[in-house]
Order: sequence, then structure tokens, then C-alpha cells
Amino acid sequence: MSLLGAFELTADAIPLALQGSSQRLVAFLGVRDRTVPRSVVAGTLWPEAPEAHARASLRTLLSRLDEATRNALRVNVLDLSLAEGVELDLRDSRALANRLLIVDVDSGDSDLSQAAIAALSSELLPDWYDDWAADEAARWHELRLRALEALAEKLTSVGRFATAAQAAGLVIAAEPFRESGHAALIRVQQAQGDYTAARSTFERFRAALRAEMHEEPTAELQAIVTTPTTRLPDRSSVIRQAQTAVAGEDTRAFEVAALGISMEPSIRHGDKLMVSQDVELEAGRIVVAVHNSSWIVKRLATREGKLVLRSDNADEEVALLDVEIKGVVVELRRTL
Repeated sequence: MSLLGAFELTADAIPLALQGSSQRLVAFLGVRDRTVPRSVVAGTLWPEAPEAHARASLRTLLSRLDEATRNALRVNVLDLSLAEGVELDLRDSRALANRLLIVDVDSGDSDLSQAAIAALSSELLPDWYDDWAADEAARWHELRLRALEALAEKLTSVGRFATAAQAAGLVIAAEPFRESGHAALIRVQQAQGDYTAARSTFERFRAALRAEMHEEPTAELQAIVTTPTTRLPDRSSVIRQAQTAVAGEDTRAFEVAALGISMEPSIRHGDKLMVSQDVELEAGRIVVAVHNSSWIVKRLATREGKLVLRSDNADEEVALLDVEIKGVVVELRRTL
């Protein structure tokens, strides 16, 4: 199933013709990419209808699906989801974006590639105006732009300047007045020694910002231009310090830097988190953990009487059995 750029569902490489409510149902389950109660599906797809009418409309829709489309779904009495084995471009692109935004020492070659840029280049269900689609599209838009900025930085750190500039350029094309996108491109240009291009990028942005918004670039962006550096900060050093502390060589408290947006507004990209191993784990606390060899920051929550890790603003959940808890966030420092 494809949800990025345009909706498409194929079976054996043959596109399936879905229209109206059938397409909306399949797309909604793809966007959620998890089990969804029937009541939620019905209420989302028929928001103006009474609950009983919405449930009846869902039953009717499911009974009329053709076999190929129904095979793409898992239909139970209480809930619905995509069938196991359905490939989903959004799932892969979300995973890529989250990997790029996690504080980590290295990224694999596949994450620093043209394929990665392509996976982050398209909007989610463009020209769909359902409230649920617009909300999910806005979340994906912000996630993919932050990931492209992180990708530009990582590509710059390994000397792949042309591809890094391409990633930053996509951010600017999507949001011409997004300062962080211009900052990413300026850093790329400075890293390759082209300070004239970096200054030109800044001046074009400043002129456009003055003309359209009657504003000036922030002092932070101006500082990047006036005090250029050819080397990006080594974010991996933060993790190395944390790993040393957790190993018991230093202290039972350590600091990490937050990357990504999954915990906003509680924790923002760039916040410094002080983490302690001496605080009891309980629902509601924010913890730092290791999941699939990557460091993550999530909130402890309960589901069916068991603790799980959840993001504050995204449909992400990790079972506690699948992670190694490194500590509880006890202090946050934010640069305004």
C-alpha cells in the first residue's frame, strides 16, 4: 500500500480500484497501522452520523468489499487492522525518520542514501480533506522535515555534501520560511568551504523574510553565518558519555540530548535531559531506554495492567519487555 504522494493498493503488482468509503477505510487503517476498535473506525469515517448509523455503515461497507481488498484487512468482531504481511510505504518512511532523529553514533549506509531522501520527499495523502487525514498529514510533514534536516547533517559529517544539500533543499522547498532548513543548507555549504554560497543563502532568506513576513532571521542563524565552522558538533559524544555513566564508570546520573518530535510538547528537539537510575519506575514518568540498539525517550504508561512505553504525540508504543531502561528523566534544560 502506498500512502505517500498518492493512495494506491496493489495485489500481485496489480492496482486495485478502490473508491469512496472503501478507499478511506483502507487508507485510515494504513495511517494508523495498528489495531483500531470498530467504534473508532466508524466514528472517524462517519463523524456526522449517530453512533448506531456509523456502525451500520461500517458493517455494510465491510460486507461489500471485494475479495482482494478484504484480504488486505484483518477483520474481527471488535476491531480492524491491516492484514499481516501488507507492505506499507508510510511505515518504512516513519521508521527511517525516527532512526535519523535518534541520538546515535552511526547511521547505516541505507539511511544515508538517495533512497532515504526519496522516502522522505512525499507528503501523506495530499489533497485529502478528511479531518483525520489532515491531522496525520501535518504530523508526517513535520516529522519528515526534521528527518531531512537530520539527514543533511549526517551526510555533511561524512563529506557527502551534494546529497546533504539536496536533503536541506527539500526542506526549504516544502517550507520556504523555515529557518532550520536554511540553517541546514548553510552548514552544508560552510562544511565544503563555500562561504560565499552560505552567505548568499542567508541573504536570500533574509530578503524573503523581510518582504513577506516583515521579520528578521534569528540571532542564532546570523551567528552561524558570522561565525562559520567547517565541522558539525559531535552529537554522538553525548551518547558515549551516557554509555560510560550507565556502565558504572562515572555516576548513576547522566545527560542526553533529545532529538525528534515524538515527545512534544513535554520534550522538544534539542532539549538536554538529566537522567537518573535511582528513581522508581511508574506510569507517567519519562524514561530513556535502548530499543533495537537505538536510544529512545518515551513515557511510561499502562495498558491492560502492564507498563508500556509511549510517545506523547504519535501513535507509537513499545512493550517494556522489548527495551532496556537506562533511567528516568529528572530534569530538563531548554535553550530559548
